[in-house]
Amino acid sequence: MAGLRVSVSRLRKGMIITENVYNNSGVILVTQETPVTKEVVNLLSKHFIDSVMIRYQMGEKDSASVDDSAEHTEAGKQFKEFKESFTIAENTLTENLKDIVYSTKDVNVSLLLDTTNQILQKSNNEIDLFNMLRMMKKNTESLYTHSINVSIFGQILAKWVNCTQQEIENVAVAGLLHDIGILKFPEDKLGSFTFREEMENGRYEKHVIYGYNLIKDQNIDNDIKQAVLTHHERMNGSGFPLQVHYDGINKISRILAIADIYDTYTMKEEGVQPMSVFAALKHMENMNFDNILDSQFLMKFTSNIAQTIIHQNVLLSDGRTGKVIMINQFDISRPLVQVGMEFVDLSKQKNIQIRKILD
Repeated sequence: MAGLRVSVSRLRKGMIITENVYNNSGVILVTQETPVTKEVVNLLSKHFIDSVMIRYQMGEKDSASVDDSAEHTEAGKQFKEFKESFTIAENTLTENLKDIVYSTKDVNVSLLLDTTNQILQKSNNEIDLFNMLRMMKKNTESLYTHSINVSIFGQILAKWVNCTQQEIENVAVAGLLHDIGILKFPEDKLGSFTFREEMENGRYEKHVIYGYNLIKDQNIDNDIKQAVLTHHERMNGSGFPLQVHYDGINKISRILAIADIYDTYTMKEEGVQPMSVFAALKHMENMNFDNILDSQFLMKFTSNIAQTIIHQNVLLSDGRTGKVIMINQFDISRPLVQVGMEFVDLSKQKNIQIRKILD
């Protein structure tokens, strides 16, 4: 009996809300496919929502009796399978990129696409996917992990901005290849390498030229080649290596630039403290004011990423823990957080930040 409309007062555990629910101002309160919890019911009641569309989690009305431990076990099993697929993909990509660099083998587009497709198939939806990728970030990232992440984040953004299927596939391949030029640096220059350093200074500028030279004669789409060369270019001309402006940066490059920055600032590296998701989103919003990134793509990315954090438990800078209840569309990086029976509006309480998302 999917697709039922029920009053908020009759919502119970085991139900799934099947629509986005908005308040009177058009701000999303609850996203599609959100499980019903006490916090969700309280939020809907607080905003005078009368009814919502639901389905039963297991197709039966007695699904409310599902034990929490069973849910956690199922989630753990799914993450284990996701992690295994990611590891296989990472090993495959490692071998493939090294073959291109050291054995001058051709780029195998089908193999590269399969690399991320195997991972994407292990998630139920985008929220699920982002949560599992976030959990993977507990570990130090390598070139190959970073490349897979950029490819996946880029594909999702490409879908959000209504790219064609061909463009999405080009983003996927370009994401996996975008930092291949790093493998051309001598080992002594890579001893203390970090992706944050690559992003923030010119010491490794030549990696985009090295990467482009590795693939420029390959039988792959020219948009992919250009993206490898120009994913560090910026809309205001402040990037490298060509210092081109908006018109000189293709759509694939503009998408990858956003995915690359997000993953770089949220990744764990030796000697580098990762930003929290909300700190990274704030940093990227600030970049928008300086015309560094494509503003349309960036707004779509930050707003949708923020929505995936609704109902996640977070640690605040004052030591308290709470749950993200609502995203402020005018201040995406500072949401409404429920701490016990109190609602903390971070857009108003500027002295409090989200330190990290808790599992």
